[in-house]
Amino acid sequence: MHRTPSIPEIAQRDRFMKSAVEGRAVYAIAGENGLARVPSQHRAGFEVTLFWSKVGQAERWADAVADNPRVKKLTLAELLADILPALPDLDRLVGLDWSANPVEGEFNALHIAERLRSMAVDGFVQRARAADQIFILEDTVGPAMMVSGGDESKQFMPVWSDRGEAEARIEGPWANMMALEIPLSNFLGLTLPWLAERSWTVGPDHAPGARTLELTPKDLASRLTVRSAAA
Repeated sequence: MHRTPSIPEIAQRDRFMKSAVEGRAVYAIAGENGLARVPSQHRAGFEVTLFWSKVGQAERWADAVADNPRVKKLTLAELLADILPALPDLDRLVGLDWSANPVEGEFNALHIAERLRSMAVDGFVQRARAADQIFILEDTVGPAMMVSGGDESKQFMPVWSDRGEAEARIEGPWANMMALEIPLSNFLGLTLPWLAERSWTVGPDHAPGARTLELTPKDLASRLTVRSAAA
């Protein structure tokens, strides 16, 4: 039976996730046996992989949770694409900003991943509104597109709120592409309607890996417009 986290544990979880989305990274301790983990306090046979939102917190507990430890910075993309999806198959839960309290919050990795993705979209919207622009990758043939995870007959357009993150994806099949800046008004008035006509979707701040969050053009336009109206 799953234990319901207490209110303080939920508050700690939410603070961790807010910091992770704002900083676009978290910290773990890598030791001789992989990422540091402790036995679950609540589920027999399970372990809890530990993450921290601040490097100082991770450094404080490094020697206590691993042999030959080193602090490992994980980008939000790495966390969502590679690490959290693998934990359930290993019978591992997630501990956030762990501090050796008598009772620590333990969370399902996939639930945390979904909440982080939702918060990441909010972050994308805020950054796009503040900069009044987004970035795509494009070459002479057209914009970078990917096969939709929900329907292989459709595609989605990866977009980014930061030029550096877009340029970091210029590799492999996109090696000859360039990061193209699109004013937000053009993105709302031209790009999203173009995608909607084809029933294609959008991947905000797309990162490699499974479970990419895709939004319909209408949904993303609504979020961007609401932020605009509230500004």
